[in-house]
Amino acid sequence: MSLGLQLTFGAYLLVLIAIGVYFFLTTETRRLSDYLLAGRDVGAWPIAVSEVSSVASGWTFFAWVGVGFTVGLGGLWFSVTMVFLVLLMYRYVASPFRRQSEALDSLTVVDHISAAFGDDRLGPAIRVVATLALVVFMVSYVGAQVIAVGQAMDTGLGIDYTTAIVVGGLAVGLYTVLGGFNASVWTDFFQGILIFVAAIALPVVAIMEIGGLTAFLAEASAESPALLSLSAGEAGTGLAIFALGYITFAMGTIGQPHSLMRFQAIRSTRLVSAASAIAVTFQALRLVVPLFIGIAARVLYDLPDAQAENAAMVMLVDLFPAAIAGILLAAIVSAILSTSDSMLIVTSSDVTRFYETYVDPEASETELIAFGRVVVAVVALLGIALAWVQPGTIFEIIEFAYVGMGVTFGLPLLFVLFWERTTAETVLAGVSVGLASSVINLYVPPFDALFPILVWPATLGAMVLATYLTADRGTTAAAGAD
Repeated sequence: MSLGLQLTFGAYLLVLIAIGVYFFLTTETRRLSDYLLAGRDVGAWPIAVSEVSSVASGWTFFAWVGVGFTVGLGGLWFSVTMVFLVLLMYRYVASPFRRQSEALDSLTVVDHISAAFGDDRLGPAIRVVATLALVVFMVSYVGAQVIAVGQAMDTGLGIDYTTAIVVGGLAVGLYTVLGGFNASVWTDFFQGILIFVAAIALPVVAIMEIGGLTAFLAEASAESPALLSLSAGEAGTGLAIFALGYITFAMGTIGQPHSLMRFQAIRSTRLVSAASAIAVTFQALRLVVPLFIGIAARVLYDLPDAQAENAAMVMLVDLFPAAIAGILLAAIVSAILSTSDSMLIVTSSDVTRFYETYVDPEASETELIAFGRVVVAVVALLGIALAWVQPGTIFEIIEFAYVGMGVTFGLPLLFVLFWERTTAETVLAGVSVGLASSVINLYVPPFDALFPILVWPATLGAMVLATYLTADRGTTAAAGAD
């Protein structure tokens, strides 16, 4: 493997660590709110680009390229749904969530739905179950990112997979431990730009290699007409289940804690409109282009389906000079690390809040920050361990975590923000049934055949029922969103 490619990638990792060191040495991490939310003083561009980067993950250049390779444009059921939901979240959720978050002094979505009922007898139960759910989903998600880092460095740099997951996991853990949310936002901003470059360069060069757009479309159709169809070759009931599977997967967008955290950290609600335009543009790009990368790889390479998630890596090494390949590899790993650091911060925030509330209420700011950094390190190590075990594909692990967090945190948040009749029982039902239904729908036959379609009606039904059974105890939390 080219020494130039390895040196370019090594320099990139050093830049990320340097950003973490910078924020560690400044005053930005001396208070817990600064370490975990950058003092709620982040501008529109860093918020929007880092928000997109924080959900780009190994999903974009691995799992989603693999979907393009296997089912082609059928993946647009997910892409279009997610872009629409991102727009709705910025338009209707960001501002009220930002205002209510400051009023409640909440640092994450778990912290928010718990703080809304802090004086209720069920408040502790909400925080316990929600924190447990967060740890389950986040460790899974971080593990998927470390797997992606390992595959990227294995295929792109020729580094042994075990060594790669240790190096990648430790790198992201180190700069996040040092710099906190500021390091996460600014490394994500830097990485977001690289992601944009890679997302443009890979399909353009691949299509040129095939012979241009016309040749690409012709050869893709010859390979399999279903690649260029929304139906992916399905019809009737099969098509309905296929489409609903991707649509309900995309619905997880409403509850991603690492993305919602950006809404809490934005400097002012006046910046939301500008941030939304930037975010929707970047999201559309990173959700559509990888499908074309996968289709192009299907035309260019005779890869087995088991290697579909590595198609972008194969293409990068094959089609680009070493120096450029090093930069693009850095961009692809950027998509992974930008999600991992955000997840580490969110998990650290919620476990630290739990520690502060129920274990040591007298802990100082310095002690809490130190504890938060330990949590980051522990979760990073758990992610490395999960990547070593590798219990499933990147797609499968991310789908479980993404849907689980969406239904477990997203639905309760929307209820707290917008329905005045919401009670503590409503939210406890949401986080409990959301966690349980995600596990049951994925692992218990015959429900596993319909994952993730069933988790949404199960959780929503439980929350509505709980609300009507306890409506006389309605919270006034939604008033803070007005």
